[in-house]
Amino acid sequence: MNIFKPVLLTSSIVAAQLSAGGLSDPVVPVPLTPPPPVAVPLDWYVGLQAGVVSGEITPDTQTTVLPGTDLEGPIYGVHAGVQRSFGSITLGAEIDYNTTTVDLEDSGTDVVIEMDTLAHLKLRAGTMAGNVFIYGTAGLAYAEMYIEPIGPPIDVTDTAPFYGLGADMMVTQKISIGGEFLLHSFEDMDGSGIDVDFNTAMLRASFHF
Repeated sequence: MNIFKPVLLTSSIVAAQLSAGGLSDPVVPVPLTPPPPVAVPLDWYVGLQAGVVSGEITPDTQTTVLPGTDLEGPIYGVHAGVQRSFGSITLGAEIDYNTTTVDLEDSGTDVVIEMDTLAHLKLRAGTMAGNVFIYGTAGLAYAEMYIEPIGPPIDVTDTAPFYGLGADMMVTQKISIGGEFLLHSFEDMDGSGIDVDFNTAMLRASFHF
C-alpha cells in the first residue's frame, strides 16, 4: 500500500480549489463618509402691520401750557427682515416704518399730538412651536413727534431702546400672520424736558421668499 497516495490526493484537491478561487479574497472595510451638512437657507420676508399706540406725555414741570397728557390712536406701517434657524433657535433682524394720521390726544385737553414717524431696528430671537415662531425682540426706535400745547408747537425727534414680544404663524408656505407688542420710553425727548412713554400692539402679515 502506497501511503503517499492520500497525501498526494489531498494536495491536488487544495491546489484545484486555490486555482478555481475556492478561498475568498480578504475583505477590506470601506470607511463610511458622512453626508455633507445641509445648509439652512435664509428666510427673507416683507409685510404690513397695523394696530394701536397708547401711552402718555409727561413734562418735567407740570404747567397749564403742557399738562400731563395721555395719547392713544391707530398706527400702521411696513416691515422687512431676514431670519435663520440654528437647530431649535431662530435668530433674525428686521426694520420697520410706521406712522399715524390722526391726533393722538385722548385726555380731554387742547393738546395736539401727532406721531409722524416711528421706526425700529430690531433683533429677534425665539423658537418654533409647530408652525408658530415665538420670539422676543429688542433694538433701537426712532420717533418724530409733533406736540402742540397751549402755545408754540414743538417738533421733537429722538432715538431710544425698546423691547417686546411677538409670534408669527405660517398659514401657508409663503404667508405668515402674527402679533407684536413693544414698549418704548423716550426720556427728555430731544432735550425738550418731555418724557414720552408708550407701547404699540400690532397685527402683522408677511410674505416669505
